[in-house]
Amino acid sequence: MLPVGRPPIEGGWVTVEGERIVCVQRQRPDGERHDLGDVALLPGLVNAHTHLNFSDLAAPLGRPGMGLVDWLAEVTKYKLLTPSIKSAVEKGLHESARLGTTTLADISQNAPPTESLDLSDVGLVSFLELIAPTNDRVNKQLRRAEAYLAAADGATAWQAGLSPHAPYSVQSGLLARAVALSAERRVPLAMHLAESREEIELIRHRRGPFREFLEQLGVWEPDHFPDGLSVLDYLRTLAGAHRALIVHGNYLGDEEIAFLAAHADRMAVVYCPRTHAFFGHETYPLAAMLAAGVVVALGTDSRASSPDLSVLAEMREVHRRHPGVSPEAIVRLATLGGATALGMSHRLGTIVPGREADLTAVALPGGGGGKYSDPYRWLLESNGAVTAAWCRGQQNS
Repeated sequence: MLPVGRPPIEGGWVTVEGERIVCVQRQRPDGERHDLGDVALLPGLVNAHTHLNFSDLAAPLGRPGMGLVDWLAEVTKYKLLTPSIKSAVEKGLHESARLGTTTLADISQNAPPTESLDLSDVGLVSFLELIAPTNDRVNKQLRRAEAYLAAADGATAWQAGLSPHAPYSVQSGLLARAVALSAERRVPLAMHLAESREEIELIRHRRGPFREFLEQLGVWEPDHFPDGLSVLDYLRTLAGAHRALIVHGNYLGDEEIAFLAAHADRMAVVYCPRTHAFFGHETYPLAAMLAAGVVVALGTDSRASSPDLSVLAEMREVHRRHPGVSPEAIVRLATLGGATALGMSHRLGTIVPGREADLTAVALPGGGGGKYSDPYRWLLESNGAVTAAWCRGQQNS
C-alpha cells in the first residue's frame, strides 16, 4: 500500500465503510476481506486535465513534432467533421475508469453533464471552455458561463469549473470577468498557458505563427496584446480566481515559477507528459517547480495528442524523462497533487481514515528485491496494469 504522505505498508489493509476509509493497518482485520494479490494499492488516480470530446480518436491528430499552430488547424478540421461529442465523452469516461482514474477534470465544449452520462465510476469536474478572440464575442461567452454555473447549483454527480481557453483565444476582458466569476462562485478555473514558444512570441511581440493563424481566421485584434505583456501578467490575473490551474506551463521561467510557488494555496500547474513529448517541447521544468514549492498535477490532455487516457502511463513517462525526480514525488503528482490542484485534498489523494474511499490497484510482478526495494520505483519501472479501482467505496464496473 502506498498511502501518499505516509510510509508504504507492505501487506497493508484498508477498511471501507460506505464512501469513506475508516481504518488503515498492517494487521489482518476481522470481518469480510478481499485480498487483492500482488498489487500496489494507491489513492485513486486524478487526471487534472483532459478533453474527453476527442476520445473517439484511435490515434493523435497530425504528426509528432509538429508545431502547435499547425496541430490546432487539424483540431479545427476534426471538430467541423465531428458535430456530436456525446459518444466520445462517454467512451472517455469509461476508459478513464478502467485505467484507474477516480477523479477527472474535463474541458467541456457546451452543455453541462447530463443524467444520461454514467458518472458512478469517476468524480467529474467539468470546466466549460470559453473562447472569445474578439471583443464582440465576450458577452455571449459570459452568458454561457453564468448559465453553466447556474446549472451546476445542486448537482451532486459533478462539479463545475470555467476554462478561458488560452491567451490567443480569449480577450483580456473575458479572462478578467471569468476570474471574477470563479472567485464569486467559488469554482476552479483552468487556462492553457505557456504551452509553446509560438504562444510566448505572440504575447511578448505580437508576431509569429499565432498571429498569422489569427489573421487567417479574421480574428486578429492587436490591442489584445499591449506592449510589455508577459506570461507573468496572465498569472497575476489568474491569481484572483478561487483556484487556478495552469495547464501545460511548458515554458514557464524562473520568475513565473516563483510566483506560482508564492501562490500555491490557490494555483497549480498541470503537466501533460506524453502530450509534451508528442510536440517535442524543450525539457519540462518539473524539478525546478517542485524544488520551488509549486503544486504540480498530471493530466492526459486528450487522444488528439496522446495515445490513451492512462494516468499511470503519464506517471511512467515522467519517471523516464525526469530521473532526478523521486518516484515517490511522481506518485504524489498523480494523486495528492491532482487533488490539491482541484481543491479536494481534504477529501482525496491519500489513503488515510476519513478520506473518500477512492483507490486504485496496479499489478506488480513477482519479486521486488534489488533495485525494486523502493516500492514506488517498482511501480513505475514495471509494466503492470490497473487491476481494479474504487470510487467513493464502490468498485468500478
